Amino acid sequence: MNKKRNYKPTKLADSLEDLNKIFINKFGKVRFIIFSKWPEIVGSFFVKHSQPGKITTIPNFSNNQNEYQEKILHVNVTPAAAIEFQHFQNKILEKINSFLGYKAIHRIIIHQKFISNPSHTNEKNIIKSDKKLDKKKTQINDTTQKINDKELKQSLLNLGLSIEENEKN
Repeated sequence: MNKKRNYKPTKLADSLEDLNKIFINKFGKVRFIIFSKWPEIVGSFFVKHSQPGKITTIPNFSNNQNEYQEKILHVNVTPAAAIEFQHFQNKILEKINSFLGYKAIHRIIIHQKFISNPSHTNEKNIIKSDKKLDKKKTQINDTTQKINDKELKQSLLNLGLSIEENEKN
């Protein structure tokens, strides 16, 4: 039960490898890449006003070919930016498929929904009342205390909180 600690430094990628495997197996590689690369895919304006949602797969029958699966990405967009997002929908779809290297997503369906964006809220307002998440936040802050890079520290905090939120749902 008592594992012997070897006190050797390890790469951050090695320590997060198991966590990445869990996310890839739970959500699939396509969804994981879309969620992780969303700011790069849509840009600084749309990252504030949109969130990628679920990916649905439907069979698509064509006249001369066999059945194939068509994947549709559902995106929540604030009503104020929905028309502009629809205008750039084809470019966003092209960027998603270029990140993946093949035509993984065939269409995007836009859902108008108000989005509370954690990147624009104060760190204290991310999670207010849930004591379990407050405890987790403290745990993550204690773990990342020695990290000097503020962006990396905030990214790890957001990652840990999103994992906790997904486990809760």
